[in-house]
Amino acid sequence: MGGTPVTASVEELLGLAIRHVNAGQRDRARVLCEQAVLSHPPHPAISQLLALLALQDGDAAASADLCAASLALRPGHPPTLLLAGDAARALGRLSKAAECYGQVTRLLPERADAWFLLSLVRHDLRDLAGAAQALRQVLRLAPGHVEAEVNLGVVLQDSGEIDEAMRAYGRAYRLREDSFGRIAHALSAANVGRLWLDLGELRAALRAMPA
Repeated sequence: MGGTPVTASVEELLGLAIRHVNAGQRDRARVLCEQAVLSHPPHPAISQLLALLALQDGDAAASADLCAASLALRPGHPPTLLLAGDAARALGRLSKAAECYGQVTRLLPERADAWFLLSLVRHDLRDLAGAAQALRQVLRLAPGHVEAEVNLGVVLQDSGEIDEAMRAYGRAYRLREDSFGRIAHALSAANVGRLWLDLGELRAALRAMPA
């Protein structure tokens, strides 16, 4: 391991492991983390980094276990909670994912990314009101978030609020015209939508929608 001393502190091993991750050398990073596990008491950041590496390797179950170990030592740590939410989502444990993302939004209510992740899981859980509320928080914090505007339109459309959905779609389209394909697909695919035979007319309608 490039001469890494056996007596290296956990902080030294962690620092080297992070450098290897940043350099794209994940296998080397993993070996350093495993060295830290063998030679030092349990450390929350080592478990967190191993959880990240496991999730990147597609082992969501191992990642979830490592997140739990990390959070047992460092409860309420937002980056680990986000990672735990990602692992739970990958495993289809949507309620657990919502719980993790929700904790982050309570700890750090200005984190637009956490609100966005929470909105995705709430939508998957068919909590349409909760998903809309989370997306509006995203847009309050990041007003130009096009994907949040489109998703808000989808959620409102699923809720039967087609006029409000069209306003959200209009905002998204005016912000970025390449959102048009997803908007057109959503309008035609959902149970509650509007059929546009002339896509030019739809583009014109989106441009004319009030904010």
